[in-house]
Order: sequence, then structure tokens, then C-alpha cells
Amino acid sequence: MKTTTSILLAGAIFISGIFLANHLNRTTIAHAQTACDASTFTGAYGYTESGYAYDAQGNIYIIASTGRIVADGSGAVTGTETLSFDGTIVRRPYTGTYTMTGECTGSVTFQYTNTTSGSTAHGDIVTVNNAQQINFVQTDPNFVVSGLLTRQNQ
Repeated sequence: MKTTTSILLAGAIFISGIFLANHLNRTTIAHAQTACDASTFTGAYGYTESGYAYDAQGNIYIIASTGRIVADGSGAVTGTETLSFDGTIVRRPYTGTYTMTGECTGSVTFQYTNTTSGSTAHGDIVTVNNAQQINFVQTDPNFVVSGLLTRQNQ
């Protein structure tokens, strides 16, 4: 009787082990985001970005910012941000334009409106999780800045 019980118990443990191993080895299936266009990037997003800039002499300046951007779904954005440029704080509004490809990547151009010279910045974006999040990297020379935009659901 003990032998039969031991064999049954060992068999049950073996079968349970197979089911457990099969369950643990399953790969999560990631579903691709549907095709994108300008209307994919719509509404208000809060964001942070950080990085650095450097000049021709090799001086490095630490950059961090936070702000709010609103995309109209047709290729235009407006926003405001607070920028720390190597410890100097600047609050600045901006306007801009963006494009979005069917692969859910795109580009943006920002025009900062409170500077006397009217500075401009450029970047590339990619939408994540049906545009609940947008990743950003600045593409201007001498800037190494990246950020994350998160949709504001209000």
C-alpha cells in the first residue's frame, strides 16, 4: 500500500511540475499598437525631461525640466515648462508642430516665445501604450536630453 501511495504521489508531483513549468515558461504576448497618425497625439500630457548640453569649449550644462503640453491632434502643440539650465530657472511658454507616422514615431519642433532670440528645439517621439505615454529625445546638436510625456486623464 505504501508503494502504491508513493508511486501515485510521485506521479502527481511529476504532472504538477509539468503544468507548473509550462505555465512559467509562457511568453507574454505583446500586441502591437494600431497604426498612428497626427490624431494619435491628442490632449494634455505632463512631462519631465533631463540631460545635459555642452558648448564648443567643452563646458557641460545640466538640464532638467517639467511641464505640460497640449497636442491638438492635427499637428500643433502649445505648452509651458519650468527649465533648470545648470541651476538657472526659466519658466517659458512655447508653441510647436509635430508629425506622426503610421509606425507611431514622429518628430516635434518647439518655438520658445519668451526669449529675445526666439530659440527653437527639435526632437523625435514614439508613442507607447496607445499614446498613454510618449517618449522623447532631443535631436539638436550639443544636447543630450530625453523625456517622458504621460497623458493627463482628467
